Amino acid sequence: MLHAMRKGSTGWLAKGLLILLVASFAAWGIGSDMLGSSVTSNVLEAGKTTVSLGEFQREYQNQVNIASQRYQRQLTPEQAQQLGIAQQTVATLRNRIVQGERAQELKLGVTDSAVRTEITEGPSFRNEVGQFDRMRFQEVLSRNGYSEGEYINILRDEIKRAQLMESFALPGGKSPEVFTDAIYNHFWEKRSARYVEVADTRVGDAPEPTDEQLQALIDDNKASYTAPEYRSGEFILLTPDVFVGEVDVTEDEVKAEFEARANEFFTPESRAIEQMIFEKEERAIEAASRLTGGEDFAAVALDMLQLTKEDITLGASTKSDLLDELKEPVFSINEGDVTAPVKTILGWHLIRVANVTPETNKTLEDVRELVTRSVALRYASDILHDKQTALEDEFAGGASLEEAAKVVGISVQKFASLDRGGRDKNGAAVAGLPVEREFLATVFDTDANIEPTLTQTASGNYFALTVQEITPSDVRPLADVREAATAAWKAKWQHEENEKAVTALLDKLKGGATLDEIAAETNGTVKTSNVATRQEQIQGLSRDATQKLFELDDNGFAMGTNEAGNGFVLMTVGEKAAADKVADKPMFDQLSQTIAASFQEDLIAQYQSYLEKEIGFSVKEGLIREYFQQ
Repeated sequence: MLHAMRKGSTGWLAKGLLILLVASFAAWGIGSDMLGSSVTSNVLEAGKTTVSLGEFQREYQNQVNIASQRYQRQLTPEQAQQLGIAQQTVATLRNRIVQGERAQELKLGVTDSAVRTEITEGPSFRNEVGQFDRMRFQEVLSRNGYSEGEYINILRDEIKRAQLMESFALPGGKSPEVFTDAIYNHFWEKRSARYVEVADTRVGDAPEPTDEQLQALIDDNKASYTAPEYRSGEFILLTPDVFVGEVDVTEDEVKAEFEARANEFFTPESRAIEQMIFEKEERAIEAASRLTGGEDFAAVALDMLQLTKEDITLGASTKSDLLDELKEPVFSINEGDVTAPVKTILGWHLIRVANVTPETNKTLEDVRELVTRSVALRYASDILHDKQTALEDEFAGGASLEEAAKVVGISVQKFASLDRGGRDKNGAAVAGLPVEREFLATVFDTDANIEPTLTQTASGNYFALTVQEITPSDVRPLADVREAATAAWKAKWQHEENEKAVTALLDKLKGGATLDEIAAETNGTVKTSNVATRQEQIQGLSRDATQKLFELDDNGFAMGTNEAGNGFVLMTVGEKAAADKVADKPMFDQLSQTIAASFQEDLIAQYQSYLEKEIGFSVKEGLIREYFQQ
């Protein structure tokens, strides 16, 4: 792809791209010192193909844009570094140029017809009705900085690489049936268990543990008896809400705010519409005639255009959402009616209004409280700025938290025994803490008795704090956890004693005894669980016991922990149902496709590694780190 792009990078086009490149580097904080000879430095090489720093920057920016869309916000350079965008770009370009080199060696070709079909029939350039849209095609190319010639050359190279790598696809996109059968039968076989449950309490009460035994339990399970680090201190919080009470809002200001935001309180009429588009007027007239005769809109669309209900449903649209030619026809008919055929640049439309949502226009009285508060908060934000400046001056002069708070007229709040999760020593959430995530992080990044500083949060608020006492994380003493440790020790003793007894009962079953006899001996009953796969929950059995059930022969016996974890089960196979790939063919086919895709990924990865060794591949990691991971 990059090789094709370089073919068109001479003359005025190269100069234009260089200007754009300089601008993009400036936006990303990359100085002019890297331009000139640096921008033409090759950062990747494979065979005869090279990737310059400028080309790498272009692909890097594409990767940033993709990630930004995924996270629904524009990533900063620091965030891009944390996400490893530079490394992802290296991997993408490495695969591209190595595969491109092999495609060139094999003299793979692509016809103009294949390129044209890829453009016109692919999903990237289709309009709302699924047709190729040249205007959209040109818009996408322009937005990404490609000319038509550049894009065609890039696409041609991608098709060549696809031809190369698609040779690893399994026939029909499915794995060998014998392999799929084995995995499908393993995971979708169903069983039930016939079992007897033996509770730990059957062995009787546990003896009272000694202090030495309890301490040994604590030492063996320190994580369960370790208290987190706790911190105590005080803080002040500055938000606009703190100063709203200092603001007087006049009626004129409320009215002005309401008028300025009038559009916010007005919702235009919208209509949920269904649409058919025909290339020829005659076909549209035919469809309209069938609808007039009483036929269903969706049925006609399916018959004449092979469009499903989902295909023709466009959802709610306001008048401004529609093409100019459609606005009046659609918004002049009643709910349930269909327009006459209407011609636009896309063809002949028939539109049915499925639902009408009337416009809403709230009055000042409807939103008075909201508007008044908005004005007050705006003025309070100005007050906050003044208070913030005053606090910084106080802290710079050595004032304590209490002294500075008194000067600006706000109260100091305290926190005691606070852990990193915002909980106290009883595990309850501490009330009244700032909701900003920066607060707890600052509490645990601040040493005790350090002079306070003002911290701004991502939401624009401020806080300052002092840590007065730090209680390090440590194993709790026996005196503090005696009750919990004693209960745990007794439960452990009962479970271990019960395990010995149940193991002896299992030996009896293997020696010829029946579950009914064991049930009678333990004063229990023989239960039958639900029928389920090994991934599902089987009544009465823990996950460990479930796996043992699926390892049993038809007449075998096994023991495992019960579902509650406070006893054991002795079990054998009850009902057994082999996986039915005919009854659940979609699931079987999906598994086959998943396995095939996994095989293909493994083959491609191995082939890619082979190509890199045979063709040769190198990357200037230092240069990339210098400019993209600062």
